[in-house]
Amino acid sequence: MKKNILTGMLSAGLVLTAPLAFADTTTETESNKETVTFSPLKVSADKLSSEHEAMAKPGAFSSRGENTHLQSTDSVLRSMPGTFTQIDPSQGTVDVNIRGMSGFGRVNTMIDGVTQNFYGSSVPGGISHGSTSSASGALIDPNFLVGIDVSRGTSAGSAGVNALAGSANLRTLGVDDVIFSGNPFGIRTRFSAGNNGIGESGMIAVAGKTDAFTDTGSFGIMTAISGSSIDAQFKNGDGQSSSDFGYEKSYRQNPKSQLVKVDIKPDEFNSFELSGRHYGNKFTQRDITSDDFYLKYHYAPFSELIDFNLMLSTSRGNQKYDNNTLYTFYNTDASNQSDAIDINNTSRFVFAGLDTTWSYGSKIMRNKYDKNINSNAWSEDNPDAEQQSIENNTFQPSGKQDVYSLYTGLELKKGIWKGNFDLNYSYYDLSGYKPACDPRVTCFPQGGQNISLTEDGFNPSVMLSAEIRPWFEPFVSYSKSMRGPNVQEVFFSNSGGASMNPFLKGERAETYQIGFNSAAGNLLFEEDSLRLKALYYTSKIKKYIYSDSFMVCRNGRKCSIGENLQNDWEDQSEDYSDNMYIYVNSLSPVRTHGVEIEAEYDTGRAFTRLSFSKEHTNQPTSIATGSFGVGNINELPEMYFTVDTGVRFLDESLTVGTLVKYTGKTRRTSPDQNFNETTGALENEKMPNIPTIIDLYSTYEFNRNLMLKFSVQNLMDKDYSEALNKLNSMYGQNDPTTAVNTARGRTWLVGGEVRF
Repeated sequence: MKKNILTGMLSAGLVLTAPLAFADTTTETESNKETVTFSPLKVSADKLSSEHEAMAKPGAFSSRGENTHLQSTDSVLRSMPGTFTQIDPSQGTVDVNIRGMSGFGRVNTMIDGVTQNFYGSSVPGGISHGSTSSASGALIDPNFLVGIDVSRGTSAGSAGVNALAGSANLRTLGVDDVIFSGNPFGIRTRFSAGNNGIGESGMIAVAGKTDAFTDTGSFGIMTAISGSSIDAQFKNGDGQSSSDFGYEKSYRQNPKSQLVKVDIKPDEFNSFELSGRHYGNKFTQRDITSDDFYLKYHYAPFSELIDFNLMLSTSRGNQKYDNNTLYTFYNTDASNQSDAIDINNTSRFVFAGLDTTWSYGSKIMRNKYDKNINSNAWSEDNPDAEQQSIENNTFQPSGKQDVYSLYTGLELKKGIWKGNFDLNYSYYDLSGYKPACDPRVTCFPQGGQNISLTEDGFNPSVMLSAEIRPWFEPFVSYSKSMRGPNVQEVFFSNSGGASMNPFLKGERAETYQIGFNSAAGNLLFEEDSLRLKALYYTSKIKKYIYSDSFMVCRNGRKCSIGENLQNDWEDQSEDYSDNMYIYVNSLSPVRTHGVEIEAEYDTGRAFTRLSFSKEHTNQPTSIATGSFGVGNINELPEMYFTVDTGVRFLDESLTVGTLVKYTGKTRRTSPDQNFNETTGALENEKMPNIPTIIDLYSTYEFNRNLMLKFSVQNLMDKDYSEALNKLNSMYGQNDPTTAVNTARGRTWLVGGEVRF
């Protein structure tokens, strides 16, 4: 099967490039000698967008610039090949999925290069019938975003530290995004409003910049505030209200954010950037706050050997819960903290006739999770009920994870050939407290004790490419990656210390990629352009982490539910009963593979952009996902693509376009909690077919000071549920008499930007 897919992709590449190759041949006759040459695409470097840079770079890289289509951040990410999102409407976060892998460590999700470690636990009430829903994600106001960069399969440098499947960096606006070049002062605003529960949103940023310190120095500062009002109620394509399928008033939210950035350039060699970002929201019966701060320093003297960078960052998150929402708990809050230092240098020189770029650095990161719980549990027969309720629950496991890494990269170029050789070494130290186990259950350690897990590993990657022609640059790569186990996995505590696993190991992946880039111009019209990136990948993930169900067997031994099923429960203990959900490593590797294509054809007056993915993933399900809403539903649709087609009028100032979003067959975790009769594993089942969704959009740029935006989403008013939405697996989704989770029906949005 893999051979057929690879052969098909390479054949497609030859079909696409054959006409170009034919146009670059020389024809000779006896009477004359005539040369027909195909024009390569020429783009000025200072005008190259982040999207085009990513498409021109060998490897699985994608990028999106500023969102002018009034799409959600989830939709923007899903418009990239090999990239998806896990949607939990009760969290308010962005949870990036790369090739079926999502969650902290599987995808290194960053904001302005700072790794995010927020772990949200919501209490949605009506949707999950009183239980919690928990997942990793990034808290970010979309009004602050100016771009998203994604690397799949491998990430060089610090972005590849503790990143199993790749990385995603969400970029926020800075001083130069507000001030027009050459101006000392600038104001930039964004605003939007929509019906069907979208609500209103607005942002205003003010910035100033002046010469300072020296003849080549400058000082700039920007401050921005943003707020939104998002309703809890909307209608689906059949006209049903979201309140009919579980949405309640706690889903109404008014997130507010502030962002401050300071740029200091004492001279042409040194630059500093300081940033502070705050996010606050009252959402699903909790007050959420998140604060990020960083300092970046860049030193680049007149020396090719020194290009030095330093970043210090700290992040704080907190969730304070309303009383009477978490079982018997009151005055409850959970916090996460992340501190990091990243230092690196890049040297450029010529060695043995090769243009050489050598980078090297180190990243140290500490992630800490803590909680404060007070319980009013009481039992006449159990004097320890209060303490046991605190220890035996799945709410916000506590612990600390330290990551130490060294990384280096070497790029060698000669003629059309280029090789990238990267290596990182990572050391993990995870620690926390494990309560004592019941004496009738065999545990290690049996009593209460602080435990520590350590692990390390080397992760090399190699990419070779050749620019044979501007319209054909093939590449091939191999990489190893790893991520350490998380606090939430090791210290999962539905049964206190008995459900914790102090022997859990981290996941390790091997990934192969082969593909090509293509860029050409003057194909059908003068000054038109074609850009194309196509690739095939295959990955093998060893020691994949998932949660399994265990019972207490004779002599206190823990045995899996699958073992009990195969033995007809004959070995189960008669003295003590418990059902422990324990995170374990898969004995068999998880394998993923797929084809990813990204293409753009632009004539100036019209354009078409395609993002295509055909993926196969087969991760085991986690029982904690079904019972406690913990973790992610990672199985991607078999195939999905987005086609963005538009035309430009009025000297290209007016753009009118359509977004066509196709989602193929997909599965969800069984809403009825069906289990495999042989293994006891929670089963996946097919979801109802998702129709093709069409959005309309238009933008009108009056001048550089004013842009207006308009969008109609789900134009055909289709009734459907989005893939990888947690609510698809809530109880009752298979009941034909009960309204099920569905997406918004036809929705109108208007917005714009004003800059001075």
